[in-house]
This record gives sequence, structure tokens and C-alpha cells, in this order.
Amino acid sequence: MKHPENQFTIEEVERLCQLYMDCQLSVLEEIELEYVLMQSDFDSPLINETKEIMAVSRSFKLEVSKPHKNVWSWPLRVAACAAIVLVTFALFQHININRDDSNCIVYVAGKRASAKEAHIIAEADVAKMQQFMQVVNEQQAQEEAKVEQFMNHINQPR
Repeated sequence: MKHPENQFTIEEVERLCQLYMDCQLSVLEEIELEYVLMQSDFDSPLINETKEIMAVSRSFKLEVSKPHKNVWSWPLRVAACAAIVLVTFALFQHININRDDSNCIVYVAGKRASAKEAHIIAEADVAKMQQFMQVVNEQQAQEEAKVEQFMNHINQPR
């Protein structure tokens, strides 16, 4: 592009404006055209429309700002993470405390059972659960044996 102090003809400037409108200019050429239009006194509908579009486009350009560096952000994040870990650990330890003085309250048929009855019921439930787990483990072992037998049968050389 010619320097704005050199005389452009109105036809040349309109041709450049038309190329701008058709999105045929590079970013650098668009910037140079904008400079030429702001320095010149040409007046035509195409040139005026191009100036208006450039003004609108300039108003929508986003400024890229550098993120603010907060000196305390990293230490605060570390402190917050440490606090979360410590609170979680403390709660976990508090929940898992095995107390011998704990009470168990059981209601049987809508009536409160004594502590001795509650422990008997709890022990019976634990025994049932262990028996159930034993049956499940036996079934799992049988199924694994069947799968192993099937896999051995498939893998036999023929």
C-alpha cells in the first residue's frame, strides 16, 4: 500500500474498501487501510460505510489482559488443601474410634429391648451375615472352577 501522504485516487481507496468488505485483505492490510482512511478526507458511501464498520469492529476487539498475580494465592491454596486434608483425617479418626462404652438401642416389635438383648440380636445378625458370606464365597469358588474347567477344555490341543 502507498503511504497516506502520497495521493491516492478515490477509485483506489474504494477498490481497497471493496476488498475489505469482501474479506480479501490480510490483517496487516486492513490495519493499513484503516490508517489511510483515518488520514484521508475521501467521501463516498462505500468509504463512509467501511469507516463505520471498522469503528464497530474496533470497539469489539478484546483487550487481552495479563492475569493478576496474587502473591498470596499459591500459599492460600496450599493452606486450604492442607486444612481440608487435616479436617478429613480428623473426621475419619473421630468416626472410626472404637469405644467400649458405646450403647446400642434396639426395638423389637415396637418395644425397646434391653442392652443384653440388643447385643444378642446384633451377634445373631453378624453370624447370619457371616454364614451368608460363606455361602457366597463357596458359590463363587464353584463358578470359578467351572470357568477354569471350561477354559482348559477350550485350550486343549486337538
